Amino acid sequence: MLSEMKLRGAWRKIRSKIGIRSEKVAIKRHSPWYVKFGGYGLMMGVAAAVAWYLVDNSYKITGFNREEATAQIAKLTGDNARLQREFELNRTLLNEREGQLKIERSAQVELAKNVGQVQEENAGLKEDLAFLRNIMSSGNVPEGLSIANLKIEADALPNEFRYRMLLTQGGQRKQDFKGKVQIVARIQTGTQQTAVSFPSDAEVRGQGGEIEFRYYQKVDGRFRIPQGAQLKSIQVRVLALPGYEVRSQKSANL
Repeated sequence: MLSEMKLRGAWRKIRSKIGIRSEKVAIKRHSPWYVKFGGYGLMMGVAAAVAWYLVDNSYKITGFNREEATAQIAKLTGDNARLQREFELNRTLLNEREGQLKIERSAQVELAKNVGQVQEENAGLKEDLAFLRNIMSSGNVPEGLSIANLKIEADALPNEFRYRMLLTQGGQRKQDFKGKVQIVARIQTGTQQTAVSFPSDAEVRGQGGEIEFRYYQKVDGRFRIPQGAQLKSIQVRVLALPGYEVRSQKSANL
């Protein structure tokens, strides 16, 4: 009996060695694809909700007050707009002030120029008055037409000159003198000297420029020589009308 049992056990071992051996199989439940994706979507939605909650309430977690920050931003925006308006206003006022300063400077320059001219004319009038008082008091008035106090000066513009003189008429003054004044300038350009008339012979016979007086007459004016020329001397001619006869003349060297 015992030997028979041993024989069976040995036979089982031999059969297990030489027979088909099967592996252990685990059985799992199969879930549909839409169930899986639904679960994934639910998990992602929960994660997004948690993230949004943390971001939206981060000011509570960190102690940051969003309403206060929003109010501060609005205040800074308003201050920036106000400062921008003030800046534009100040810039406009500054431009207006600069314009006024330019006008004032121009007016000051013009005023200084006018003051200089007035002072110069005043000095000339005093000189002419002194001359007239001298000849009137002495009774020694030159006979006929005379040229006195002739002055030639360089003017502000290049190659421009200013002249002034006092014309007097002595002797029998039966009527007013009528005529014109012509300046003949002798200029030098390089080594060549030429004479230029102001006004020219043709212009002096045209309209305008007449003088008329009985006792005395102050005459002044300007003329310009060509560029690069040098003024050497001038001759003043007083021409009587209507025949343009030279009644008096006077020269001056420079």
